[in-house]
Amino acid sequence: MQFVMSNRRAGKFQDAEKTASRAALAEALTVLPATAHIRSESRPADDLARRSVILEGTPAEMLALDAATSSDVIVEPLILHQREGALSMFNHARVPLAGLMRAAPAGAAPLEFHVRGGGAPLAQATVILFLRRLDGEVMREESLTGADGIAAFPSNPAFQPLAAIVKPYAGFWARWAQVSGQKTTVVCSKLPGNRRLDWWHHASGISSFAPDAGAGIRVGVIDTGLGPHPHLQGTDHGAFILGIHDPDGGADADVHGTHVAGTIAGRPGEVLAHGGIAPGVELHTARVFPPGEGAANIDIADAIDSLSRAGADLINLSLGAPVKSEVVQDAVQDAAERGTLCLCAAANSFEFVHFPAALPETAAVSAAGKLGTAPEDSVSGGQLPDQPELFGLDGFYFARFSCFGPEIDAIAPGVGIIAPVPARHGLAVPYAALDGTSMATPVACGVLARMLAEDASYLAMPRNIFRSDLARHRLREICRTIGLAAIYEGHGMPRS
Repeated sequence: MQFVMSNRRAGKFQDAEKTASRAALAEALTVLPATAHIRSESRPADDLARRSVILEGTPAEMLALDAATSSDVIVEPLILHQREGALSMFNHARVPLAGLMRAAPAGAAPLEFHVRGGGAPLAQATVILFLRRLDGEVMREESLTGADGIAAFPSNPAFQPLAAIVKPYAGFWARWAQVSGQKTTVVCSKLPGNRRLDWWHHASGISSFAPDAGAGIRVGVIDTGLGPHPHLQGTDHGAFILGIHDPDGGADADVHGTHVAGTIAGRPGEVLAHGGIAPGVELHTARVFPPGEGAANIDIADAIDSLSRAGADLINLSLGAPVKSEVVQDAVQDAAERGTLCLCAAANSFEFVHFPAALPETAAVSAAGKLGTAPEDSVSGGQLPDQPELFGLDGFYFARFSCFGPEIDAIAPGVGIIAPVPARHGLAVPYAALDGTSMATPVACGVLARMLAEDASYLAMPRNIFRSDLARHRLREICRTIGLAAIYEGHGMPRS
């Protein structure tokens, strides 16, 4: 198994305490079991910074090390955190079918999906096909459309096709599709364009686009990376992957991080496109996700350290895991003591709040939708809950995927949020609609940044725990109920 060791930093305010904590880790590494070995190591040049190590070993070795080391040393498994976009639950549960599907009888006609939008084929659209095996287990396979807009799957009588999700790369709504024979034609609706503000802006109390809103506030985004996209500029802190820092590796390995950053700080300039909630903030980004994989606890902690030490007032964490990481908690608490508040996505499994959102040191955000804001046949249009008590005031509802619990601080728009995605596939200025607590968290983060930028008492404070506590207090102060129970909406929806 893989596990991590890291020295604690939270609660250590003197240089001597931080130096002793690093020394405790160095001492622990001298007594590693003979069969355990270091896979990678994060060792910043700053002797006061966090040092972390990823090791290969057995569970027994990990437990023995934990029992034998100083309280200044954290020993825990390598914990992977996932993106909190609403479709990510399908990605996490992916069971590759390629080998099984290729066992189809010779000459069997493939299942084809012909994807169109705006009267033309849509290339680079993701088609997720759900199938039932003869034993009743539901499985999935994924394919991309080519330039002709066609995605093909081998046929096999051992698998019954059920339905598919079709996700255009940009410019069109994702939608469900019923499989109809060997050829299924799917027509996707265009996203609304030619406007700066949309329903999530109005729900947040924003009535006009202000390019300088949030100026003077530093916001960090720790995610899949950033861009490229012409409407986003920021300070790239690079990639933190399995304990190794690549200062040049911060480009988006997916689309998630760009969308999150764009929701907060999108700056369309003269182009009539959806703007960020707080486009005037100073944006700092870090990538912690390898392509197609989860983000390790050690990397999230290192990225929090990097952005907080660079002066981030707020850090957006649209990621989560069902189990707590002490390493991440120590980084979150250390950042709070440096004046940085972390806002975290509650997660999308419609159950208990995941970590780090469930930590008392963070602000947890759940997701809301609003009736009539997405086509009924789109994925976003189908995020309505089943329970009547999850419908609130003014057409708001608790998104059917969002996690909930007493840890929730606020609820924010998280369904059908349109924001930038990386400029790829010949698209110069692409925008896409995504759902998730991942999308709700940057809305809340942007609204809070706008308000803190106008808060003279906050701006005058030194960067310490009282500053981050005041930011959390201000978040709660600007919330207004949308008519849901506190376990769903916390203090309500933030409004500027």
